Amino acid sequence: MPIPSSPVLRWTVQITVGGMGLLLLLLAFSMDQSWADRHMLPDILVASGWLTAILWIERIILALIGALLLLLSPRLGRMIKAGRGNVAMRWMAIGLAILLAVPASEGAIRLASGRAGQSWSRVNEPLRRADPVIGWTNIPARRAIDPDYPSRPVYVIDSHGYRVAAESRALDTAAPSILFVGESVMFGKGLNWRDSVAGQVEALSGLQSVNLAVPAFSAGQGFLHLRRELPRFKHPRAVIILFGPDLLVRDLDRSRPWIDQAGQWHAAAWSWHLGHVGRVLFPYHRASTIDAVVASDRRILAMDVALARRHGADPLVVVPVFQPERRQERALRQAIFGNTAIPHVLVPLDPDWRLFPDFHPDARAHAAMARAIWGRLKGRSGSDQ
Repeated sequence: MPIPSSPVLRWTVQITVGGMGLLLLLLAFSMDQSWADRHMLPDILVASGWLTAILWIERIILALIGALLLLLSPRLGRMIKAGRGNVAMRWMAIGLAILLAVPASEGAIRLASGRAGQSWSRVNEPLRRADPVIGWTNIPARRAIDPDYPSRPVYVIDSHGYRVAAESRALDTAAPSILFVGESVMFGKGLNWRDSVAGQVEALSGLQSVNLAVPAFSAGQGFLHLRRELPRFKHPRAVIILFGPDLLVRDLDRSRPWIDQAGQWHAAAWSWHLGHVGRVLFPYHRASTIDAVVASDRRILAMDVALARRHGADPLVVVPVFQPERRQERALRQAIFGNTAIPHVLVPLDPDWRLFPDFHPDARAHAAMARAIWGRLKGRSGSDQ
């Protein structure tokens, strides 16, 4: 049945479509670098150049769609006036169907990725298993070869889920030890043990390295894991925590356990897998949200430091920074560590010190971190004598 021509319908369609176009144009023009610094966070999984490219691509797309809607608005009005409202409604229905197809794709994305809305993968090495308190941990007692890298690095995981040098060498929980806390970078993803920061610090110090790191962890998960595992060790000499502004975004992910500004634990919430896709495609946050996650991560690091000291260990946060450090990353780092008593060491890294095909630091970067860590620990032990 033809839709009758109606001035009310005509103006409603024109104002709605034209208003959407104008809003999109205004948004596109407002998304400059200053806006990005207030609403975007660096992401360890996404290169900074890619984030900048995403911003510009989306600005262009928004501007084009906005301009198209503004041009289309009077045309739709004329079609309705000429009694061709069915055609106009059909085009609007097509646009609505495209929008509805996005959530409808959730099932296909989950099936293809195998992640089911999780922040971690069950199929990537090192393999992990779910944990109700921490989120996930390394599957214990196994040896694996990582096929994601041409070098085929070997990961040996002991009965506690810690990465160790070899199956034949069991950790001694009574021995003086340096504990390492973090995610895939601290785990040594893409590297053999001897090239990882834990392996290199062990070689420099002569002390046992205990690698508690679990890939894809947030700062909050690292603290929860340290709180559980640290009491096992009788003589922890130091606790090394890896942190950087590009990890902040993980503590905004509610599909994993998280810790708020008051230091309270919260269970993981169910989430759409599209939310993880959106993290890459639409990496934008309210300024107040960014301020809140800075405050919560500052609190988490302070909790790490206090926990280590209660167990007689020397805490140190290592902050690797690929050069040149971006203005926003520097501001975030200063907001977290400035005017605080959090002991930390900044480690500048050459931008070429990365692994293929992802952005994990290579053996040269781990060597720089190991030297900085041991230099700081050795200096402290010397000053205590």
